[in-house]
Order: sequence, then C-alpha cells, then structure tokens
Amino acid sequence: MRERLGSVKGVNYDTAMWSSAINTRNNVTTDAGAGFEQTLTGLTLGIDSRFSREESSTIRGLFFGYSHSDIGFDRGGKGNIDSYTLGAYAGWEHQNGAYVDGVVKVDRFANTIHGKMSNGATAFGDYNSNGAGAHVESGFRWVDGLWSVRPYLAFTGFTTDGQDYTLSNGMRADVGNTRILRAEAGTAVSYHMDLQNGTTLEPWLKAAVRQEYADSNQVKVNDDGKFNNDVAGTRGVYQAGIRSSFTPTLSGHLSVSYGNGAGVESPWNTQAGVVWTF
Repeated sequence: MRERLGSVKGVNYDTAMWSSAINTRNNVTTDAGAGFEQTLTGLTLGIDSRFSREESSTIRGLFFGYSHSDIGFDRGGKGNIDSYTLGAYAGWEHQNGAYVDGVVKVDRFANTIHGKMSNGATAFGDYNSNGAGAHVESGFRWVDGLWSVRPYLAFTGFTTDGQDYTLSNGMRADVGNTRILRAEAGTAVSYHMDLQNGTTLEPWLKAAVRQEYADSNQVKVNDDGKFNNDVAGTRGVYQAGIRSSFTPTLSGHLSVSYGNGAGVESPWNTQAGVVWTF
C-alpha cells in the first residue's frame, strides 16, 4: 500500500486498478530463544480514484490481499499462516508538495502449527485469529527539474486478538495479543526520465529508520512456561526500485529492500506490480 500511495504523488489520472505481488524473508531472534524464519508470498489488488481541487488533490481507494507464510522455528517444528486482508486508503496532496496518507485494514489469519517436542515427538494444531491496523504518513515532496526528494514521518499500529489452542499431544498454548507500534522517519529520492519511444522510467532510492515500541507479545505454554517475542528497538531499512509507463494507460513497478536491527533481519523484500488507469 505504501508503494501505491508513493507512486501517485504528482500524477494526474481519474481511476486506476492495480495489483502488486510480494515476496519477503524475515529472520527473527529473541532473548527467549523462540526465534523463527518466515518466508511470505502474497498478492494485493486495489482500485482508487483521484479528485482534483483548486490547490490540492485527494485519492481514495479500496484493496484486498492474500498472503501465505512458511515459518521455521529455531527450537524445531514449522508452521504456516494464510492471511486475508481488506482495507481502505486515502491521500491528500497540496500543490506546494505537502501530503498526508492514511491506511486502515482488517485481517483474518488461519494458523497451522507442526511442533517438535524436546523428546523428538511431533504434534500439530491450528487456530484462527483476527487483526486490525492503521498507518499514517506525512511529508513533503520537493521537485527540482527531473529530480524529486520526499522526506517523511510515519506511524503504524496493529494488533491481533489473543487465542487459546491445544496441540494433538495435549499441550496447551495461550497466544496473547500480538501488537505493532512503530514510528519511522525516512527520505525517498527519484529521477524521472522520458524515453524516445514515449515510455518513462523513474528509478528511486529510499532510506529510513524505524523504531518499534511494542515489547510484550507473549505466548504461555501449559499455564506455566511463557515466551515473550520482544522485537522492540531501532532498525534501518534501505530500498531501491523503478517505475515505468509502458503505454498512456499501463505502467509497472519493481522494488527490493533490505532491513536489519533489533533482532529482525529482512534480507530481501521484493515487490512487482502493474497499474491500469482509465
């Protein structure tokens, strides 16, 4: 969603339909030794419209997403998560370059676990959970010829409901609310190129610092053992991408990013998508 909202800054159109595919890897390390590796693949579809005013413009849209995650636990065992997302977004941009973007969404998660016990035995279970989140970003887009620079501040909040489940061997788990509370400051730089065949290219770079504040995402096992997935702290995120228009109504984008810090390394996060305007 942030890629979509960032791509429409300074662009004139009426209505657009778009799709974006994502593949990302997260390696999580915790003090409690409950680390894991997650590989996520997903697809998001959306539609939005732009409304022009005398000195500003707004964008309003809806989106739906599906993703599948494969998870490997450091203590042994594995799991997967199927996620279904429905959300809405809006953006406001003044002709002087100031802007504000917002996103709200709800999620449904289907979780499956294949655990490995300390004695080597395996057990399995599944449960469902719900989530809701919001994101707001504000910044300024400064344009000088073919170059543009966009410093910004952003805040993200997300939570899921807690769930209890029992594995096939009778082991019980109480999964508390999973929370995200994050602040981010960054800058994006892009360069616009008009090619002789009528297409355009816009390579861009972005660097950001994220501060995660949520530090109490707990799981209790058999009413006694407790694990805390604490990933609070500061991490850096570095992105590079390119946008291109193929025809007056069809365009695409490709990006890749790397992030590290506070117990979470994201060695890759790739996105690719297309946009059709009409």
